[in-house]
Amino acid sequence: MDKLKRWTDMTWIDINETRGEMIALIPCGSVEQHGPHLPTGTDLYIAQGIADKLAGAGLPCPAERLVMTPPFFHTYAKESDAWPGTLNLDGATLALAVRDVAEGLFRQGIKNIVLLNGHMESYAFIMEGLQLATGDKSGVKAISVNWWDFISDGLIDKLFGDKWPGWVAEHAALTETSIMLYLRPELVRMELSEAGVIPAPLPYKIFPQKKETLPPSGMFARADGASADIGKILVDEVVNKLAPIIEENFRN
Repeated sequence: MDKLKRWTDMTWIDINETRGEMIALIPCGSVEQHGPHLPTGTDLYIAQGIADKLAGAGLPCPAERLVMTPPFFHTYAKESDAWPGTLNLDGATLALAVRDVAEGLFRQGIKNIVLLNGHMESYAFIMEGLQLATGDKSGVKAISVNWWDFISDGLIDKLFGDKWPGWVAEHAALTETSIMLYLRPELVRMELSEAGVIPAPLPYKIFPQKKETLPPSGMFARADGASADIGKILVDEVVNKLAPIIEENFRN
């Protein structure tokens, strides 16, 4: 098995027969600019790609029970509103959408959810939605994870050294570009990844955003040094750490 089963490929009879054991995996990304060299769906493609790697990892994770639901593609990405290509939900809308989908799964007797997030700005609203969905119910469990939380500082230092800009600037830069080169190389245009002058991200937020703080390219850090080989190392690190967590939380 090289990818997870898809909810949208199953009939209602298929879902009915497997719902008692099913672990619903919900990928969450964004529709936002990712510089001149990565597609607007980068965050979701990474989340989906990591999820599919769980299927063939040969790890303790009960892959045969995992089913990938339709993703959250439109989420909260308002810090990228200054560039074309970015589409958003309000944070409150996203929280309620996550709540409604999770409650829909619970209503059908699917008690276990993993939400795999690929977009940092959405995380607080995702957690609110899952809290709303699970708060008054017994016998259900939902876990939410960000893929980057499984990447150790030691591995980052080993792979990137002094090129590492820090996670606050890591948008369409070293990790995301490397993972996309590994998972979806046909969508990466490395010849366009030269970002030029990049304003440093501020350690605080200004609203409305000031034009002079925004990099024309949409990138706050450079992508040179990214590679498919590094992308594989990063994805393997996430899968190797995430699979046992799923096993531990959803063991029968």
